[in-house]
Amino acid sequence: MTYRASISRRRITVGSVFLVIASTTAVFAAGLLETIDQEVSSIYEKSRDTVVKVHAQRQLQIGNLPFSSSQRVGTGFFIDKEGHMLTAATVVDDADSCWIEWHGQKINARVIGRDPQTNVALLKIEPTDNSATPFLPQGDSDELRVGSMVVAIGFPYDLPSAPVVGFISGIDIRCGNHVFATSHLRASCRLSPGQGGGPMLNVRGEVIGIAVAAHTDDQCYALPINAAHKICADILQFGQPQYTWVGLGVSERQLAINPTVSNQWQVFIQQIYSNTPAAMAGFRNGDTLLSITSNEVHRSADVLNTMFCHRVGDTVEFTVLRDGQEQKLLLVVAARPPQESFGTQVTPQLGSPKPPGQWLTVVPASQEH
Repeated sequence: MTYRASISRRRITVGSVFLVIASTTAVFAAGLLETIDQEVSSIYEKSRDTVVKVHAQRQLQIGNLPFSSSQRVGTGFFIDKEGHMLTAATVVDDADSCWIEWHGQKINARVIGRDPQTNVALLKIEPTDNSATPFLPQGDSDELRVGSMVVAIGFPYDLPSAPVVGFISGIDIRCGNHVFATSHLRASCRLSPGQGGGPMLNVRGEVIGIAVAAHTDDQCYALPINAAHKICADILQFGQPQYTWVGLGVSERQLAINPTVSNQWQVFIQQIYSNTPAAMAGFRNGDTLLSITSNEVHRSADVLNTMFCHRVGDTVEFTVLRDGQEQKLLLVVAARPPQESFGTQVTPQLGSPKPPGQWLTVVPASQEH
């Protein structure tokens, strides 16, 4: 009897330990979720005044006679105290007039420039009282990793603004058969019509991207804010985005799989177009790209991302491996020619994204009639 009683007491003790562990885990999980809830609410409340509803109207005509008008409504956000703001290019595309709703007022907005390639537009308002506009602090989109939590803010279906919480699912240079101009952030945020052009924030409330496209799998794509600011700087300085052209067709290959080696990919030159900077610089088919300026090259995305940051006229140093020897080649970046002049190629070209694929759609603006 004493032995059986001892076993019973042990079972009770073990059961009590499991109950304590389970209760502690449940309390910890509840506390963690409550903390996340408070943080998301805090980020939204601090940021909501910088996020605005953008209206764009286009007058439709039959011949020279006005017929009707169409209106699109999307999301935008301030990026400085002078009233500059970003939104999706598709929101203000072909608009005859544009305005925002802010602080209960209707304020006219001017479209400074658009970039259909990245679906970004730069707008500017003149506040009625000439006061400084609040703006989102800029984060560093290069710091993001898969698993980073993000908060997207927008106006769904022309309703009040709302946050959408998600996580970075990938940093992609392509979606299906579409090759982006530069790597985009793929996040598990399902965006509704009207939320295109809204900001994507990190856990510190800093803007790290602008929502520009939706994925069919309840995800979205955001252009990194570092890339968006390059587009804005181009528009302000040159009147339009600058896309570079060097005349290379590149491809990548995977090396023998070795768990002890971190880099298992190489990028090599597959095609050199005649009468281009690359041809004049002395590139050869089969050259392995090692670096561009100080940036190492391991994947095709490294090439596109590095060249996206350059401008026409820049002198760029390429390091290649040829016949077992490293060589440095200098070229002066040219402006990208019209798309139809070189057509669709089988390999990614520096600065020439392909047409959208079947899994990628623009986040639609909500429609008013």
